[in-house]
Amino acid sequence: MGLLAAVIAGLLAGSVAAPAAAQDAAPLDYVALGDSYTSGIGASPSVTVSPLYPAELQPCYQSSPGYADVLDTQDHVQLTANAACAGWTAAMVPLQVQVASAAGVLNAETDLVTITAGGNDVGFGNLLGACMLRPLEVCAAEVKAAEAVAQAVVLPALTAAYAAIRAQAPNARIVALGYPHLFSPEVGANGYITNEAAKVFNKGTDTLNKAIKDAAKKSPGTVYVSVTDEFGGHGVGLPGSWFFFDPADPFSGMSFHPNATGYALGYADAILREAKIPALSN
Repeated sequence: MGLLAAVIAGLLAGSVAAPAAAQDAAPLDYVALGDSYTSGIGASPSVTVSPLYPAELQPCYQSSPGYADVLDTQDHVQLTANAACAGWTAAMVPLQVQVASAAGVLNAETDLVTITAGGNDVGFGNLLGACMLRPLEVCAAEVKAAEAVAQAVVLPALTAAYAAIRAQAPNARIVALGYPHLFSPEVGANGYITNEAAKVFNKGTDTLNKAIKDAAKKSPGTVYVSVTDEFGGHGVGLPGSWFFFDPADPFSGMSFHPNATGYALGYADAILREAKIPALSN
């Protein structure tokens, strides 16, 4: 974590709010952190490497338009930096905080920070393989083990991550986002996973989301936002799905991530409605 990025010039939002009678308040200075669900993987086939991170570190893959890009289109939001990286864990978020702070994009001027993290810690990819390709009892055993990791590893890692964010951005509202149910067994079988295994997998997601929510409760100025209701009925393999999924290469790096619609109507809309930020409600 001692490796720091070169300073990225010109990213800081420079607007200063004038008196209310003269003009509208300045937009929220916004920084996004976390894993591939914040870095936008699945939104489009084009994937880039963030210049914010030094070459010595694990590459920071991003795509657009993810939910952070959608929020940036709002009149009251200005995305200062998306420092989220595909494949990174909750335990790696403090490194993102360190890099963003050293680059001058995360500081006392930051008003809003959003974060998704924890899915890589519990091994979402391995769980998908177990539940889609192996017997139900194997799926259930793997999910149970992952649920233990969510409580023992993810919860304290996120508590530390939120504290690291707060130390560098003391005035920011931190929005801790949960994960959607990837599958919609209530709609019917989709041909890629049995309804029974889908329910087991979704239950594991609920346990992970509870750990994310519990960590948020322990962290002042942090609010948890669920997206499971928004994604209901739009699971992988269904017509009109809100997830990217390639049947020819189902375990590609893009599969099982929200598509552009999922990021916009699932994540961004949930944040706008539920983050309890007055400027986003205007």
